[in-house]
Amino acid sequence: MVDAITGFVVGKMGNYLTEEASMLLGIKDEIEELKTELMCIRGYLKDIEAQEREDEASKVWTKLVLDIAYDVEDVLDSYNLKAEERSQRQGVMRLTNKIGEKMDAYNIVDDIRTLKRRILDVTHKRETYGIGNLSEPGGGGNTSRFRVRQLRRARSIDQEEHVVGLEDDAKILLEKLLNDDGNKTRHIISIFGMGGLGKTALARKLYNSGDVKRRFEYRAWTYVSQEYKTRDMLMRIIKSLGVASKEEMENIRMLAEEDLEVYLHGLLEGRKYLVVVDDIWEREAWESLKRALPWNHKGSRVIITTRIRAVAEGVDQRVYAHKLRFLTTEESWNLFEEKAFRDIKPVDQDLERIGKEMVTKCGGLPLAIVVLGGLMSRKRPNEWNDVYVSLWRRLKDNSIHISTVFDLSFKELQHELKLCFLYLSVFPEDYEIDVEQLIRLLVAEGFIQEDEDMVMEDVARYYIEELIDRSLVEAVRRERGKVVSCRIHDLLRDVAVRKAKELNFVNVYNEQHSSTTSRREVVHYLRYNDYLCSTGVNKRMRSFLLFGERKEFAEVSYLKTITLKLKLLRVLNLGGIHFFCEENLPYSIPDVIGGLIHLRYLGVGDTFMIAFISNLQFLQTLDASGNINYFQGRTDLCKLTSLRHVTGRFVGELLIGDAVNLQTLRSISSYSWSKLTKHELLKIFGFGDLTTMSKTTVDFGSFSNLTKLRVLKLDVENITLLSESKEAVGYMDVILPSLESLTIVRANLEEDLMSVFQKFPRLEDLVLEECDYPGRKMSISAQGFCRLRKLELTSLVVNELRIEEEAMPSLMELHVIYPGRPTKMVIPDRLRAFVRN
Repeated sequence: MVDAITGFVVGKMGNYLTEEASMLLGIKDEIEELKTELMCIRGYLKDIEAQEREDEASKVWTKLVLDIAYDVEDVLDSYNLKAEERSQRQGVMRLTNKIGEKMDAYNIVDDIRTLKRRILDVTHKRETYGIGNLSEPGGGGNTSRFRVRQLRRARSIDQEEHVVGLEDDAKILLEKLLNDDGNKTRHIISIFGMGGLGKTALARKLYNSGDVKRRFEYRAWTYVSQEYKTRDMLMRIIKSLGVASKEEMENIRMLAEEDLEVYLHGLLEGRKYLVVVDDIWEREAWESLKRALPWNHKGSRVIITTRIRAVAEGVDQRVYAHKLRFLTTEESWNLFEEKAFRDIKPVDQDLERIGKEMVTKCGGLPLAIVVLGGLMSRKRPNEWNDVYVSLWRRLKDNSIHISTVFDLSFKELQHELKLCFLYLSVFPEDYEIDVEQLIRLLVAEGFIQEDEDMVMEDVARYYIEELIDRSLVEAVRRERGKVVSCRIHDLLRDVAVRKAKELNFVNVYNEQHSSTTSRREVVHYLRYNDYLCSTGVNKRMRSFLLFGERKEFAEVSYLKTITLKLKLLRVLNLGGIHFFCEENLPYSIPDVIGGLIHLRYLGVGDTFMIAFISNLQFLQTLDASGNINYFQGRTDLCKLTSLRHVTGRFVGELLIGDAVNLQTLRSISSYSWSKLTKHELLKIFGFGDLTTMSKTTVDFGSFSNLTKLRVLKLDVENITLLSESKEAVGYMDVILPSLESLTIVRANLEEDLMSVFQKFPRLEDLVLEECDYPGRKMSISAQGFCRLRKLELTSLVVNELRIEEEAMPSLMELHVIYPGRPTKMVIPDRLRAFVRN
């Protein structure tokens, strides 16, 4: 595990040597020597791990190495901070720079020499106590890059998780869901069993069943976990129903808990609904929730998953409790075979024998089997026996425990993947992780390096996919072949939290204490008040993350004066906190954040941005997506040349400078999007000018310089094309050659734009939502939309939709919802099976 941290620090030193050479003055050679020593130490660490040394001497020695690695990072970052502060001085203060440079150079040389002496000391200790053997420095970086390129070639865009061994259970429960038995009152189905049996996977299989989607008018999902708040469960159900707009959700979010119950009850009253309540640990959680779920006579259903029989059987008088069993020998082998032998055909008899012996020891526990299968899928045939021998040495009670399989799988990961997995410990239990946010956090932390022609975000996505392939992470939702959200199983998260804390990598705050040494401090919403009252100050912190719903705290001034003065912070995610600052307007960001010049990621809640944010010259992600307030007037981000992602609600003018790596803008007004001509944007989420009701003119030609644009969403009241765009209709393959997803919301269309859209060569998703094209028909020609996979027309006001026989040969989903009056549809028979009304 420690080799992952040392690998990260070695990579960071390499970046300093190449990118910050001008600031390093005469100390470059000293850093090179220190880097070489640390690489050798990393070689020792790999030996220890390979030998599975767990003696106390090895543990103490690796802890000494970990401390040195973190101190190296501190020395480099502190020196870099001073250099940056000098570069920003003006006037008379500039005269002191030369003196400051010499003093800082002298100090860092002294610090580096101290670190080198410490490395020599730990090397001497290694030799004295016989810890490990000398090996060549690890070359994980090149191997990792090779693996990324291999993934890029081999990954299937439509690869989906397949549930094995639960077919009989699914059949029984599906019948219970769909069969009313003459009794139309709400009925509860409980799925219970130990952790790792697949309760959530089975519930999701039922939830996503086509029969269930057709039978139940409303479907919703919420998770509970050991620590829960009823208000949060209610909000997740309301959001999951998908009936409230984003603006409505912000208003709903402000309701008291009792009002949320009334609101949800009103939504579901008279409807046939299915609600899944995942991972309940006590009956009180259900008791606090059930008042909001109507006891109607529409045949509604509730699915509950729990590890505890008493909870499963005691939630209601009308309940069917289904105990989830362990897999049979045959089912266990089928599940393992599907995971482990994806790339091995035919299967060697010797491998089959080894595999079956290992699977037998898993005792029919699906989680242990899939993690073992993920591990073996990465092994060459001649390496299988080594894993077999290693597992046999670790047997407990003649069985393979999930922690045993995980340790072996984790050991096999490249250090970048280890860091990515350990980082998942920052998210709360059962949390549905937004993959885009995770990717941006990983990039901001410095864990990801560009790989040839791949941007860092794509590399991070492939790392996440690799963890999914290894069954260490579960994909929850996919869109256009990409994982949109994921989660980590509770049992694996527990391991990640423990390992991350041991390494001082992440500390998840609890009511007992915060950390004074961890690089990352995480506070979950249930611990806000406890944390704000704590007295510890962690000066080594690099990231501070809050996760939770919007709250108001008078005590936040403590957070401002202590945590927010740590100038080496790279990541600051403030969740939904309101700030009350005496020196600024209510809800504005505290001035102290303007001094955090090393910030790469800033996540803010309901705040108003003010001028000092322009000091954050290294900022990559500005996430203001939690705001219910609009950023009116001018928002000037011109000095933030490192920006990669900007999210918020920018009604007024948004000024973007020479941020050549800018990829995402969400959400900007029509006033700003016409000015986007210098950036390699991948995603734009725009809306019309909310201050007027005038028409919004969209000239697709204005996007012609954004040749890498993949996603475009326009939320506008009126939309029309300029004449210049009409003349360019035949050249859409040139104007937007990379566009994959196009969404237009609340637009009054003045012409049939299908003739325009069908010429985008890579378009896979087209969504028209609440659009009005009255009195006319829309037509898709025989040669149109050659790559389109999804066409969604939600509440589209149109008299006739005509699709010619040869159109959309790749279509997988056609979704049409009528806004109260039928639309005449003339479509090929082959597409009628895809229509969902």
